[in-house]
Amino acid sequence: MVGSANILGGSASGDDKKGGNVGELVFGMSLVLFGQVVQAAQVIAEEWLMKDVDLPGMQIVGFEGVWGILLMCVLVYPTLYLLPGQDGGHLEDPFDTATMVMHSPNLQIMVIVYLFSCATFNVTGIAVTGALSAVHRMMLDASRTTVIWGFGLYVHSYVDEASPFGEAWTPYSYLQLVGFLVLVTGQSVYGEVLKVPGLEYPVHKVDQAMFASPSAATKLCSPLPPMQDS
Repeated sequence: MVGSANILGGSASGDDKKGGNVGELVFGMSLVLFGQVVQAAQVIAEEWLMKDVDLPGMQIVGFEGVWGILLMCVLVYPTLYLLPGQDGGHLEDPFDTATMVMHSPNLQIMVIVYLFSCATFNVTGIAVTGALSAVHRMMLDASRTTVIWGFGLYVHSYVDEASPFGEAWTPYSYLQLVGFLVLVTGQSVYGEVLKVPGLEYPVHKVDQAMFASPSAATKLCSPLPPMQDS
């Protein structure tokens, strides 16, 4: 519903960037949906590793980073370098990118800020998963998307209509609003935050010891061996 509102709204306003090539937009939306499936599998795996395998949250985040670096260096970057494109004859030239970063203090600052932002996002996300559940984490993630949409509307309406960070309110924006409401409401019902009258809900046993401290709830540190009685 959100994607359809963007396509219809872009076509109605004559915005070629949004409504010009519907095929590319549909392909992009399909990739986004596939990415959501992968992200769902990731957070479910993280919750299983934390609560069933009993791995520390920071260790999980660290392994995800290591595997991400290996995949980028071994598979993604070589593939992008071999494919033809506009970046010096390549689709992506990592050597040229490294040269630009080494000679640009501004790029170096942005890379550091980006790494800090990603690290904070991943650590807080897995902390929410450990303290609550993967469903609650995805509810917060959906709220983030809604806030970004609201920020775009504010920038276009009150700051600068020509800003690339803004988004205009179109007759189809109501469809987008309903889509966000369906998303948040569905996750809230599934996570038992909103309980529908007439439905039966299982009784969950809460381990109070798990919430003795934030570090215990999120397993941010490796657990020490139990003390042995003398």
